[in-house]
Amino acid sequence: MSVASVTTGNVVNDQECNSRLRPQGSEDCHMGPCVTNWYFTGWTNMCSAECGPGVQRRNVVCLTSGGRRKGEGGECTGEKPADMKACNGGLCVATHLWYTGPWGQCSVPCGNGTQRRDVICVHKLGTDFNVAPVSQCAHLEKPSPVQTCETEPCEPQWFTTDWSACSSSCGKGLQAREVRCLTPDNQYSAECDLVIKPAQEQTCNIIPCSPRVPDENCRDKRHNCVMVVQARLCVYSYYKTACCASCTQSAQRAKRH
Repeated sequence: MSVASVTTGNVVNDQECNSRLRPQGSEDCHMGPCVTNWYFTGWTNMCSAECGPGVQRRNVVCLTSGGRRKGEGGECTGEKPADMKACNGGLCVATHLWYTGPWGQCSVPCGNGTQRRDVICVHKLGTDFNVAPVSQCAHLEKPSPVQTCETEPCEPQWFTTDWSACSSSCGKGLQAREVRCLTPDNQYSAECDLVIKPAQEQTCNIIPCSPRVPDENCRDKRHNCVMVVQARLCVYSYYKTACCASCTQSAQRAKRH
């Protein structure tokens, strides 16, 4: 508490009062010892094991008389009560049952598809599982290994036919095909992305045609006659005969120039 010197109700300097008569500003007090005790819940109703040996648990805490939790329990007197005890779920009996695995991915990226999972007959004894013959589970209803699945709706897609025959057997020809945008139920649509539309035409047979010469017996008998002409091998009788058409045409061009 605060202590002040007063005369007529006004605060004055401490020296104006007799210091030997000054009251104490504080005093010791004692509220009794702080009590801490172990508190615990009841045991869990279920044994951790369905059968055979297991454990039961409970919560154990150290609290003051005011309900305040005390650290790890070092302030509580006496040994900490057990927070688990042994229990027994009874005799384990062997059983057979169907084990089902997780569903796999849908079979299609869009629209309706199917999912599959593993369905296995297992022998169970306590917490031990082992694969058993299917006949051991024949008396049980088998879960389905397949189910339907539905993903996001399918968008229209581009469809094409095969390429047509080339319009020319040599030189430079063209091939064509039909390109259509179809919905999942095969209806025409205008919603396909034009950026990725497949080509409707392409060039084909760009190999040079053999030169035409009046003599039907003068024909190219080798596939590399163009290279023969470029390498100036037509001066040799073998190449002149094997590449008769190409060598003859080359000679005719040389005469014109």
